[in-house]
Parts: sequence; structure tokens; C-alpha cells
Amino acid sequence: MNNKKTFLLGVVLGIVIMLVGISGYNTLDRQMRWGGGMNPNSKIREIYSLLDRHSIMPFEKDVLLEYMYRGFLAGVGDPYTQYLDLEALHAFHVRTEGQFVGIGVRVVADPEDRTVTIAAVFQDTPAAEAGLLPGDKIVAVDGTDVVGRLSAEVIGMIQGREGTSVEITIFRPYENERFDVDIIRAVVEVPTIFHKVIETEAGLAGYIRIEAFERPTLSQFEEALDELNSHGVTGIVLDVRNNPGGLLDVVGRITDLLIPEGIITFTEDVNGNRHYIRADEEYLGLPMVVLMNAFSASASEVLGGAIQDTGAGTIVGEQSFGKGIVQNLLYLSDGTAIKLTVSKYFTPSGTSIHGIGIVPDVVVEMDDSLTRRIGNLPMDEDVQLQEAIRVLQKQAR
Repeated sequence: MNNKKTFLLGVVLGIVIMLVGISGYNTLDRQMRWGGGMNPNSKIREIYSLLDRHSIMPFEKDVLLEYMYRGFLAGVGDPYTQYLDLEALHAFHVRTEGQFVGIGVRVVADPEDRTVTIAAVFQDTPAAEAGLLPGDKIVAVDGTDVVGRLSAEVIGMIQGREGTSVEITIFRPYENERFDVDIIRAVVEVPTIFHKVIETEAGLAGYIRIEAFERPTLSQFEEALDELNSHGVTGIVLDVRNNPGGLLDVVGRITDLLIPEGIITFTEDVNGNRHYIRADEEYLGLPMVVLMNAFSASASEVLGGAIQDTGAGTIVGEQSFGKGIVQNLLYLSDGTAIKLTVSKYFTPSGTSIHGIGIVPDVVVEMDDSLTRRIGNLPMDEDVQLQEAIRVLQKQAR
């Protein structure tokens, strides 16, 4: 092993010496000329000139520029600030509109290991049939390593023409297993709302699981609420576990249906300007419990924070993710865009939960192996939902 380390060190030193021999000409003179700094445009041209003259590796200028834009924004140190090329921007819009050709998963970026991680697997989709699970990490697409790439870029690689095949390489952390799976792309109608009636000792309870706050979610939620009300439910369980968030205006309009008149949330930008989202006087007025866990983020926390602060319901489960910042798309003149963190949001009481999360009123922990199966988990195994029903029954009496 020591011999290998010595050999590797020798190789690295050899490369460094060769680089110095090629590019180290007049280094001191150049540093003195630029006073320790260079005009960025001049520096890029100089780097490109050296690359063009000396690199034995093939490259494309347009690709270099795309990576430069990404790297420039990566310097902010915010995993949510990203450059979106035309392909990634298209994938972003398709995803928020609720229909696309792909495999049927919702993903989030994991800033700790720089992987794209599956947050939800839609029912009756190619991904569900292939056995993919929340928590699985996508590490390669069609043999191309995607660790460290933007989630929008990975989504663009996965999506394609209906009926074509894509090879996904998955790392499943809790089994320490890496495997490949071939999946046939299909048109995926994104269901963001699932609901049912649950019989309890105190009467009928309505259950609504919200998987994301996308453009179709509001109408789907209203339809679910109307149907549950038609059954005469005496309380509602809202399940935003494993919900990574979504559109602020959508969660604002849904929360407006659930809480009394007042502040839902407010945002504050870099200049201290505040924008308030408010609820009107009309609201559901039924006992309510919100289920949250460590994968409940962003818009999910807007809903949970508003319900908790206004006393409209009880939070049950685990401490939420803690993403209390808002991103906007800002378009560039060539049609590309940057997704930029532009403000923080606050709960009605003025609390910022960024990096902290929402602490539930009733803490109920659940094993990771069960958490990954939320949405396909039988009620007798779902200890958090069982507790939510018990809390709801107490409120309904």
C-alpha cells in the first residue's frame, strides 16, 4: 500500500512539474503587470488560448462556457442557486406543470453528498414498476456519472421520447447496494394529491396526502376536499411527509382554505422589503392534523408553520427539513435562466425556520425503512398516521 501511495505521489508531482513547464512562463512578470488581479474577460481568453494550444484532450467551446456559467454560480455556495441551460429550463417547466415523459419520480438535490436523490415515486409509473424507492440515489444515467450535477440536468437526461429506454444506476444507502435498471419512458401524469376516508371511533376522518405543490395541485386539492366533505368527515389529516415543496403561490392558496383570516407567511428580500401572503375569513374550520417528517421541506413548511402558528391544527411526526428560503427564475437574454435564492420566508409569528425546521407538537419517530414507503404503507405499520388519528379524535370530541 505504501508503494502505491509513493507511486501516486510521484505521478502527481510529475504532472505538476509538467504543468509548470508548459504554463509557467513569465509568471512573475504577469502577476506584477496585473497587480495580483486580471480582468475576468481577459483571463478567460488567456485560459482558452492556453487550452487551445496545449491540451491533448478534445473539448468543445460551448461546453466549456456552459460549465463556466454553472461554476460561477456554484461559487455562491448555495445549492439552490443554479444556472439552467435551455434543456434544464425546459425540464423545470415541464415538471412544475405536472406532465412529462419520463420514469415517474420526484427528485431532490442532496447538498451533503452532491447526489440527486429520489424523494417520491409516483404510483403506476415505470419507476414504481421497476422497484425504485424514495431515498434511492441516482448516480449515473446511461452510463454517465451524474454525481455533482444539477438536479435539473439529471432530470433532462432521464426524460426523453415516449417508449425509449433509459438505464438508471441507483445507489441504495440503507442496503449499501449499487445496481442498474433499464426503464421504458412513458407519459407521466403527475398525481400530487391522494385522499381517502378513514373510519375512526369519533366518526369519519378525511386523509389527504400532498406529494408536491405544483401547478395542478390546487385544483386536485379542492376536488379532494369537496369529496371528503361530501362524506361528512369530522376532521382532516394532511400528510406532507416526503414532500420537498414546490410553488409558493400554490401552497399559499391551499393554506388559505385551511386557516382563519390572517398572515400565511411573509418573505423578506435582500433589501429588507417584505411581501405578505394572507388568508381571508373563509376557511375549513374542521379539526386538523398535519403529518411532517425530515423530508418535508420548503412549501410544506409554509403550510405546516401557518397551521401551527395560527392554532388551526396540530403537527405530528418529526422535525422538518428546514428550507426557509425562496428561489425565483430570472431569465437571461438568450432564453436560459438562473434559479436564484431571492428571499427568506417566515411563519406568521415571524419565525425563520431555515436550517432549523418545524418542531412538531407531537413527536413520533418512524424507522427509515417505513418512511421510504409512505404512500404505499399499510396503516397498521404507519405509526405516525395512527398517532395523527388519535390526536384528531381527541380534537373532534
